[in-house]
Amino acid sequence: MFFRDCINVQEVKNEYRKLCFQYHPDTGHGDVEVMKNINIAYHAKLNSFDGQTAKGTDGKDHVYQYNETVELEIMNKINELLTLKIQHNTNWEIELIGTWVWISNTERKDKDLLNKNGAKCKWHGKHSMWYWRKFSYKKKYSNKSIDEIRDAYGSQTFNATQGSMATA
Repeated sequence: MFFRDCINVQEVKNEYRKLCFQYHPDTGHGDVEVMKNINIAYHAKLNSFDGQTAKGTDGKDHVYQYNETVELEIMNKINELLTLKIQHNTNWEIELIGTWVWISNTERKDKDLLNKNGAKCKWHGKHSMWYWRKFSYKKKYSNKSIDEIRDAYGSQTFNATQGSMATA
């Protein structure tokens, strides 16, 4: 029923994000059972692309490695940040680059929301943006600009308003 026409990982992820804002219970018009079915179909479809090679925005071939735990953590974090964005009426720009979630267009008052009280994001001084990553990932220093990182790992931006979501 869901994701039937998707032919690659990016299409599945785009469709998932649209479905979340259409059916997620937190939007006020969603349904828990439908959302459970969407999540099951999402993971099944992503798993079907495990090992698929696709051309990245950097022009290089990249092999997709499905990891349900990582996918769930990223989905949960993005949903959490989108919910905070709606609840607190912020202008945040939420972007997934590779497996890191970046938050820009923030204000000083957002610090407690993003760091202290729950979202567990960190400040990246060089890029002047907040970020979240799975903590088991090892840090390695990079001189790359945020645009070079986008080119290397791909990027997906999330813009949420109550009842709708657009991806870019």
